[in-house]
Amino acid sequence: MNSRVLVIFVDALGPCQLEAAGGFGGLPYRGQLRGFLGYSCGALPTLLTGAPPARHGRMCLFAQAPEGTGVLAPLSWLGLLPRVLHERSRLRRLAAWMLARQARLTGYVELYRVPPEAFRWLELPEREDLFAAERIGGCETFLSVARRAGLRVFAAPWQLPEEQRWAHTEAVLREQRPELAFAYATELDGALHRAGNDSAEARLAMRRISTRIARAAEAMRAGGGEVRTIVVGDHGMADIDRVVDPRGLLRRLHGVRAFVDSTMLRLWGDDRTLARARDVVEGEGLSGQWLDTGALEARQAPTHGDPYGRALFLLEQGSLFAPSFVGGAVRGMHGYDVGSSSALAAIASDTPIPESCHSLTDVAPWVRSLLGVSA
Repeated sequence: MNSRVLVIFVDALGPCQLEAAGGFGGLPYRGQLRGFLGYSCGALPTLLTGAPPARHGRMCLFAQAPEGTGVLAPLSWLGLLPRVLHERSRLRRLAAWMLARQARLTGYVELYRVPPEAFRWLELPEREDLFAAERIGGCETFLSVARRAGLRVFAAPWQLPEEQRWAHTEAVLREQRPELAFAYATELDGALHRAGNDSAEARLAMRRISTRIARAAEAMRAGGGEVRTIVVGDHGMADIDRVVDPRGLLRRLHGVRAFVDSTMLRLWGDDRTLARARDVVEGEGLSGQWLDTGALEARQAPTHGDPYGRALFLLEQGSLFAPSFVGGAVRGMHGYDVGSSSALAAIASDTPIPESCHSLTDVAPWVRSLLGVSA
C-alpha cells in the first residue's frame, strides 16, 4: 500500500539551521543534501523535478534576453524618472504588480534594485507558479506526476502571507485529505537575512515553523492511512563578515555587460572583453574565484545560451556585494560555491531517509517512490 506524503519546504533550512531548531520534534531521521550554484529560484525547481539546473535551466531570478525582447523590457521607462523616485520600493512593487497582471505572470515577480536601463536586456525565467506548473524547463515536477496519476494533490499558495498560508494549509489537510501535500515556509529565510544565524528573530521563526510542522502533520494524519512527512530545505545561510561595494568596480568594467547579484558578479562579452574584465576584477583583490564556462558546466549550472553569464566572479562565503542589483547590506546570505557549508540543504523525516538521497536531485524520486508513481 502506498503512503500519503506531506512534503514541507523550509526556505534556508541548512544542516546548521536544522540543528539549531532541535531537528523539529517527531522527525528523528536527518541528513544533508548537496546543493547547486545559484539561489532559491534554481534550488526549488531542482527539488520539485529531480533535475539539476543544467537541465531545468533555472539558477538566478534574472537572466539575459536579447535586447528589448524580454518581459521586463517595458519597465525601462522607469529610467525616465529621477533616481530618488524609481528606486522607491513602493513604486517598484506597483510596477511589478502591473507587469505581472499585464503579462499574465503567475510566478514570483520582484524588481529589487535593478537599474532601469538593465530591464532592456533582462528576462524573468520564472513566469509561472512553480507548484502549479506541469513542467519546469521541460522537466516534470513530482506534484505534476502525482496529479497525472490521479492522486489528490494540494500545494500551499505561496502568494499568501505566512500565517494565513499555514492556517489555510492546515484546514485543507483536514478537510480534503490529499494524498500528496506540499507546504511552504518562508519566514526563516527572511529572519536569517535580516538578523543572522545566532539571533532571537531566527530562533523565534524556527520555533513557529516547528509548531506549524507538527500541526500540519497531525492534520494530515487525521485523514487516515499511513502518512510520511519530509521536511527539506534548499540551502543554508552564512553570516556576513565582509561587505564589498561594487560601484567603483562596475565603472572600470568598460564594454562588458554586468549584473551584480548578492554574492556574484555575472558578466557577458566576447573572449577578449571577458579577459580584460577578469584582470580588472582580480586586480581588486577580492576573496573569491572566477568561474568560466567550463567551471560553470562542472557545477551543472545552465550555460546554453549564457543565460546567467558567460563568466562570473563568485565571492567567498561570508562576503556580500552591497549595494547590489537585488538589495543592500544584510546579516546573512547564501548563494556561494557548491563546496561551502551554506550550499548544503537539510532534510528530516519520520521515516528512514534512503541512502541514495544525498543531493537536492534525489528528493523528487523518493517522493514519487513513496506515492507509487513514476515520472
